Amino acid sequence: MLMLAVFVVTLIIGVPIAFSLGLTAVAGLYSMGPSFLIAIPQKLFATSNNYSLMAIPLFIMAGELMGLSGDINRLMDLARVVIGRVRGGLAYVSIVVGVMIGGLLGMANAAAALLSTTIYPEMIKDGYKSEFAAPFVASVSIIAPMIPPGMLFVIYCVASNTSIADLFMAGLPAGVMIAIVLSLIIFFSGRKHKWPVSTQSVSLPDVLVKVKRAAFSVLAPFITVFSIGTGIATPTEAAAVVCVLVFFVGAFGYRKIKLKNMLTVLTRTATTSGAILIISAMGGVLGWNLSIDHIPQAIAHGISLISENTLVITLIIQLFLFFVGMIMDSAPAVMILVPVFMPVVSQFGFDPVHFGLLMCLNLSIGLLTPPVGTVLYTTAMATGVPTDKMIRNVWPWVGALTALLFVVAYIPDSVMWLPRLLAK
Repeated sequence: MLMLAVFVVTLIIGVPIAFSLGLTAVAGLYSMGPSFLIAIPQKLFATSNNYSLMAIPLFIMAGELMGLSGDINRLMDLARVVIGRVRGGLAYVSIVVGVMIGGLLGMANAAAALLSTTIYPEMIKDGYKSEFAAPFVASVSIIAPMIPPGMLFVIYCVASNTSIADLFMAGLPAGVMIAIVLSLIIFFSGRKHKWPVSTQSVSLPDVLVKVKRAAFSVLAPFITVFSIGTGIATPTEAAAVVCVLVFFVGAFGYRKIKLKNMLTVLTRTATTSGAILIISAMGGVLGWNLSIDHIPQAIAHGISLISENTLVITLIIQLFLFFVGMIMDSAPAVMILVPVFMPVVSQFGFDPVHFGLLMCLNLSIGLLTPPVGTVLYTTAMATGVPTDKMIRNVWPWVGALTALLFVVAYIPDSVMWLPRLLAK
């Protein structure tokens, strides 16, 4: 009760989430005995001293470098010439770009900010209403955490000691399924509202030019996924290789990256990854506190008293995660809940990879929901659409994504076929 009180109060008064987690852990350890506080520095170091965590700043740097070298603009140009002339073409372009930049950014908030400043103004020019375009752009950004290398996957795997490569490979079909669901909605909405069709002609030479310019932008994420999925490289090694490739191609191929820009890239990389790693370290201390206090085991026992049916247990957990996603950001939620639910995963025989995908997808959908939906507010600020209008119109997209979540939950083969295939 003391830990819960400290956590809730610190969140209400606006303490940064990393320090809120840390203060909660300190309160819990102190209540067990002041001698436990001596172990906090050791646990902070032990949590941070993880080889897999090195992938986070490296992938963030790769995304920063690809943005600097113009890869995202080239991907947008390619998507436009390929599918821009169909009804609802710009919406389809947004989905395709969302999939492609997912491998570059790996975070929903970053994707939302980017799509809001690039795709959204073009959609308004083409006649889409703001109450449709802004929530749609926000929902497209949920693809990013699912496409390898999603940062949320790395955090989950480090906290649960699960294979990062397997979760990456399970995330790829999930990201594609989200894109398909959103595309189906666009298909029927476009015909219902009779959206205009672009009459701008596109010749084959134009398409070939765009393909040539965007070739590396498309191949870089593919090389990353392929090398990780086939076991050629670990996620950390693949991230380092991609950083080097993007730098040299951007600096000497496209001539967009200058040495004077590197200080900005390194600063933004350090700021973003530092925030994630501090949350991870504090979450590790809190997880250790929960484990020695046997709280996860008590929760697992309490769930087992409700039902022994795995289908019912899955429903209960997903509803709980959906509620958590509405009031907490996804990264700290993963750090807090992984130690809590791992005994449940073991007791009921859930696949930890499948469970991790469900947790990350569920909490990512929560980024669209008030009161703490960071993607919702990021999109509102970047597009200038009032938050109340966003909240009123985002629910159909949340409903579609939630329906897909339960499809993935109750049909594991829909996403697990790829990691199983590669394992063979």
